[in-house]
Amino acid sequence: MKSKLLVHPSQARTIDNPVEIERLLSQGWLLAKPKPRTATAKSMRALRTKRRADGWVNLTLWFAAQDLAAVRAARLPGETYAGLLVRLLREQGCYEERTLVDAHD
Repeated sequence: MKSKLLVHPSQARTIDNPVEIERLLSQGWLLAKPKPRTATAKSMRALRTKRRADGWVNLTLWFAAQDLAAVRAARLPGETYAGLLVRLLREQGCYEERTLVDAHD
């Protein structure tokens, strides 16, 4: 179960036990929404939701320190890392053009 933020005039607690949530709610605690950590958090969350719905996938890549310099050198000015990856795959002919989504959109 997803954790819930419960507030009371004297404190706030994050609870993930449904029984404990019901007990505190019956004692006058209120459910609250946490404040965004940054001013753009709401728009960033909406963008992630839209991209997931559009079929985008979030990937995390880890590079060894000695390889990172080569990756940075291969990037064109203003090119994203996703754009770099797609461009290199196209240059190598690893995938047919129709199977790649343009990373710049």
